[in-house]
Amino acid sequence: MEKEKLGNVLFYSAKCGQCREQCEEETQQLDDRLLEEIVLGSREEDYHSRITAAKSWTVMYQLAESRANIVKWLHLPRQAKVLELGAGCGTITSALLKKGAVVTCQEENAHYARLNALRHRQVQEGQLTIYAAPLAQCQPYLDSDYDVVAAVDVPIVEESAGELLLQIRRHLKPGGLLILAAKNKFGLKYWAGNKEPYTKNYFAGLETAGVRLYSRNRLEKLLEQSGFLQREFYYPYPDERFALDIYSDKYLPQKGDLTYNITNYEDDRILLFQEQKVFDSIIEEGQFPFFSNAYLCLAREGAAQDGQTGITQEAVYVRYASDRSREHAVCTEITKHSVRKRAMYEQGAAHVAHILEAYQRLSGQYQNTDLRFNRCEEKRGKDGAVYAEFELLHAGALQEQIGQAAAAENWEKIFQILNRIVRYIRTGGGQVPFAMTEGFAAVFGTPAGVQVLGQTMCSEVSDIDLVLPNILEDADGTWHVIDYEWTFFFPVPHNFIIYRTLFFLHQENKHKKELSMERLLMETGIPKEEADVYAQMEEAFQQYVTGGLVPYREMVNLLERRFFNITELKADYDRVVAQNELLKGQGILKVARKIKKKLTGN
Repeated sequence: MEKEKLGNVLFYSAKCGQCREQCEEETQQLDDRLLEEIVLGSREEDYHSRITAAKSWTVMYQLAESRANIVKWLHLPRQAKVLELGAGCGTITSALLKKGAVVTCQEENAHYARLNALRHRQVQEGQLTIYAAPLAQCQPYLDSDYDVVAAVDVPIVEESAGELLLQIRRHLKPGGLLILAAKNKFGLKYWAGNKEPYTKNYFAGLETAGVRLYSRNRLEKLLEQSGFLQREFYYPYPDERFALDIYSDKYLPQKGDLTYNITNYEDDRILLFQEQKVFDSIIEEGQFPFFSNAYLCLAREGAAQDGQTGITQEAVYVRYASDRSREHAVCTEITKHSVRKRAMYEQGAAHVAHILEAYQRLSGQYQNTDLRFNRCEEKRGKDGAVYAEFELLHAGALQEQIGQAAAAENWEKIFQILNRIVRYIRTGGGQVPFAMTEGFAAVFGTPAGVQVLGQTMCSEVSDIDLVLPNILEDADGTWHVIDYEWTFFFPVPHNFIIYRTLFFLHQENKHKKELSMERLLMETGIPKEEADVYAQMEEAFQQYVTGGLVPYREMVNLLERRFFNITELKADYDRVVAQNELLKGQGILKVARKIKKKLTGN
């Protein structure tokens, strides 16, 4: 292979001149020109705004930092020697380099490989080497003593998976770690109406034995046959591409947790059922691992000692709040013994310090009540970064109690819980008259009609996130607030905090008239004119959290992807049939054309 230097990056290709010609040919495509423009002209912290402006699935997939969530939580050996397969434009590469790893990348697309090199051209000398060629051509040049091989963007499909794993094993040193991400053949999203990713057909993997993807059972057998006898499986949600949560067998999702399921960024889909409700049923039956949309497997060769897996990762569950400004983006990790919240970027250090101060001030403000705020301490990681560590509580969430009560139509139980929350908010945090402050305006703006808040009472310290999932009840009935991240040290109306609790309760129960916003507001004594102001405050608060950026979860809309609700389409068809009967055939072709256009877009 021919070698060239791009900044401090060593770059190899079969023929560098031919590689450059291929790059020039590939950049004739609009998406590839956009990728080059962003990588060469923007800092990584500006990628998010550039991605949303581009409205391109290719650009989003190649550059969105959330794609690296799949590996960001992993603890790797100091100065780990890592081989990354299918590195693309380098989003995973970037996360590995920030961990201090020495990285060798393989990427078949010459244009993507070159952009990866240019993106990281200022790394330390010798920290990054990139091969722009198919893996088979790279084999003679790759070492056999890598600490880690990362295969998080390599298709794990029938035709090549077995040989791929054998090749990977040859490049790992004894005891080396394989990081393998794979789509699940039986992932719920494929039952619910997403297309199979490689054939682009509906239900292809489900209907035909051996089509492309692997189930967990077959993937485990394949790993075992390839010599990887130590294995731990994790479950990235909603899938491996932009993981917001990473579950494990030691920490599986609970009912009501899996609410983010419309993620058809790359193509249109049909919608056969409400995935959240089906996930709830699956969780109740203990079958989530089988139906998880994707897997993250950590594997080592050889048998473990004393029945242990040999995989040393502390976290059993990870949640990313990454659709935020860099000042507010945090990662929450649950281990066997504690809960940790850390900043995802350097700019978030002040936000973590704010959480630590919030604990002290809230505990003092509510000390004369029986509402408890989960103990929080400052800790420092091996990298020197400060994080907040919370006590791991074993108690049930009020969210689950409310869900059970709503399913049983036990409205009395629900309003008992709400009345207790309202009592804590209105009487436990002091009585301070509302005043427009600089801090309030920075977070909540200056909503129209704000003058109606002039007579409302506030607390000096305001935890505005006293929502049901954030409150646990232990065996003796004590309530514990486990997350008080959004606490402000200026007056915020009690009724706004209550409004948010009611709003999110209503969102979870939209079809239950007993839990309509009108009923909930009436029961808690919040006038409509106040509620209108609070709705504006909530919108401004969300802008404050995201820094004005469009969350990636909304990219489905920006990319103009459609999803067709089969129930609604059936209702449309029934109306056509009924109309045909009434009109005796008159005008039916016109209506049929409308339905055809809705289905096909043509």
